[in-house]
Amino acid sequence: MMLDRDKITFWTRVGAITLAAIFVGSFVLFGVGTNVSYSIFDLFGGQDQQAEQTNNPEEQIDRARADLEKDPENPRATRRLAGLLIQAGRTDEAIEVLEAGRKTAPEDPYLPLLLGQAHDRQAQALTDEKQRQAAYMEAGEAYVAAADLQEADDRKSQAYLLAGQAYEGAGDKGSAIRYWNEYLRLEPEGEQADAVKERIGTLLEGGETTSAAGG
Repeated sequence: MMLDRDKITFWTRVGAITLAAIFVGSFVLFGVGTNVSYSIFDLFGGQDQQAEQTNNPEEQIDRARADLEKDPENPRATRRLAGLLIQAGRTDEAIEVLEAGRKTAPEDPYLPLLLGQAHDRQAQALTDEKQRQAAYMEAGEAYVAAADLQEADDRKSQAYLLAGQAYEGAGDKGSAIRYWNEYLRLEPEGEQADAVKERIGTLLEGGETTSAAGG
């Protein structure tokens, strides 16, 4: 499938190809930019001794699944299992886990963030364009839900940035511009601000959207 060269250049610059790459057993940046960082074990439910003793992904998944079965309403257990599944490329399973987790913990802001990441990874693996765009649309909706639940502006802005990327992948340029503008509203001098402004300008100059750029 041919890719838009401008789009590749833009997202290479903002580092959004693998926006929230998950590496179990380490500390990583979760999101875009250097001003929002999370401990991976804080996000997924804490590091335990047994997890430290094995590097086998399947064993880690099995243990995380068992922990969730013991406490199915625990969002930390949900996050940990989902993160491990995403890392293993099992995005369909991760989506099922996260959707169930959102029903039991609807106020947790990280579950929709991970759900967006799962749909994002899912979209990247699809070759059918309609299916790919549908997966990106799901990712965008999840990122917006995550932004709505975040209290801190810096975390909201990162979720909006992810949403903009996902909506562009879905072919919804109007929504992409809308949420990139939300990012710019919260972080007008943010690390990705110049690249986002450039991409918005490219879309508008190219007539690629007829939707309003603002909210």
